[in-house]
Amino acid sequence: MVDTARHPEPVSLGAHSARLKRLRRLVRQTKVRSDERAFVVDGPTLVIEALASPCPLEAVFVGAVNGWDLLIAELESAGASLGSTPVYTVDDDTLTSILDPANPRPVAAIVESPSSSLGDIDADLPILVAVELRDPGNLGTIIRTAEAAGFGGVVIVGQSVDHLNPKAVRASAGSVLRLPIVVDGAVDEAVQALRSTGRPVVATVVEPAAPAYDRLDLTSAAILLGNEPRGLEPAVIASATEVVTIPMADGVESLNVGAAAAVLAFEVARQRRNRSSFDPDPS
Repeated sequence: MVDTARHPEPVSLGAHSARLKRLRRLVRQTKVRSDERAFVVDGPTLVIEALASPCPLEAVFVGAVNGWDLLIAELESAGASLGSTPVYTVDDDTLTSILDPANPRPVAAIVESPSSSLGDIDADLPILVAVELRDPGNLGTIIRTAEAAGFGGVVIVGQSVDHLNPKAVRASAGSVLRLPIVVDGAVDEAVQALRSTGRPVVATVVEPAAPAYDRLDLTSAAILLGNEPRGLEPAVIASATEVVTIPMADGVESLNVGAAAAVLAFEVARQRRNRSSFDPDPS
């Protein structure tokens, strides 16, 4: 039997309820997520991550057949509680059609969107900067990588995909709930703001003549990562204080931006571990 002191009794919703219509809009429309300052996490793992985060939950939705039992089992395993968060049961097919028919998860939640500014990021910590990224999977991976490597936050600039897009949220594995993420529409203004913090602003380029990523001190850098097919625009590269490249084997042009972010981020983590003796040019 469910402990109703720890978990509220779920309320059944019809397929055409206003709550489900709002859930669908939040899943599909960036503007709605922005205007209402809310987004959707799906799957029991992310719902539990959200419960443990500073972001308040508005409501939880579970599939009527097995979603509630699945969520309760996961909550009990994690020692977590829904508290007073309202829970709604929904026809499984209806919920799946709203969330992700290709990868059904019979549990979801509406979460209040976190908000951060550049001032919320520790001035001593490095930052990954996503410039004009269009793929939500890449952006989510970069956010997850930044948290795993101990970065202070992620800055998203230009016409980048929404980091609260459900695919980005999934790819972040919950990091969007914890890591400071700053969204700034103007690339040039964002670069200038980053420079004003005193950090080196490092542009990633595909140029064999540029310094290799392990030859620069990146311990507190803001590292600019460019658009998937085009990379960084020349004006953005020119506005940076440094450029850096990841040397490639002959015949290989570049890495996926998510892979490049991981290489650079964990080089920064290595440098920070060895900070007292780091020599950017061992030769």
